[in-house]
Parts: sequence; structure tokens; C-alpha cells
Amino acid sequence: MDKIKNFVNEHSKKLNLDLYDIEFEKEHGEMVLRVMVDKEPAVTIDECVKLNNLLCDQGIDNLIDKEFNLEVCSPGIERKLRNLTEIKNSIGKYIYIKTFASIEGQKEFEDYLIDVKDQLIILKNDLEIEYKKIATIRWAIDFSKGVKK
Repeated sequence: MDKIKNFVNEHSKKLNLDLYDIEFEKEHGEMVLRVMVDKEPAVTIDECVKLNNLLCDQGIDNLIDKEFNLEVCSPGIERKLRNLTEIKNSIGKYIYIKTFASIEGQKEFEDYLIDVKDQLIILKNDLEIEYKKIATIRWAIDFSKGVKK
């Protein structure tokens, strides 16, 4: 995977895209190499297509000895937060948290992220969750605000 990450990262930078993550997994009986890229304010579909074409033209298939489908995409609006740095950078965002064990009778929470102090995730509703107790944390969509017309 390191060779693949280095290859993708090198070519992503040529298009001013940041490599967010790479997944190589079996889906519906076929291997998929999913390359997730990002940039501010957002990556476009055209940029994903350009990177896909560039990776194919430069021989990404030579790095993998199996047949696979290449998918270049953005991390999405509900992107996973993979570490404390990404969580800290998401202060003010609406997030979803699933914990390993119940806290106050529940395992799933959605609210605005107010602060991160050491290993403590603090939500707007004053709930504090230790980082080590989190199974999943990602951005979420706040549907309570309704759709703006």
C-alpha cells in the first residue's frame, strides 16, 4: 500500500489535490481501489475524473497484481474523522458519534462539536465523550435546521 499511496500522492499534487485516504477492498465480488482526494473549498467531479485518467495513464495498474476497479472521489459530506487533529479541525461542525459502550443509556449521538480538550470531545449539549470510547466519528448533516429555499 505504501507504493500505491506514494504514487497517488505524487500525481494528486500535480492537480493541487490532497490525498485524504485510500481503500483497497472487495465489493460485490470485485476489488475496488478507492482514492479519496480533497481540497479547499471542495474537490469537483472534473478533478476526480482528471486524477482517475492521470493515474491510469501513468500505470497504476502496474502496482497491483490483481484486477481492480479504480474509483476516485471526495471523502464526502459525511467524512470520517480519523484522528484528534481532524476532530479539532472540525470544531463548530455538526457531527455523529457512535461509542463502543452506552453513555447515559445510548451509543449514538449527533450534535455540534464545541471543543476538544486533551482526549475529551465536547458537544453543544454539554456531553463530554472520551476519545478512546468512540467507535466512529464523522461529519453529519443537521436536518433540524430544515431546507433553505
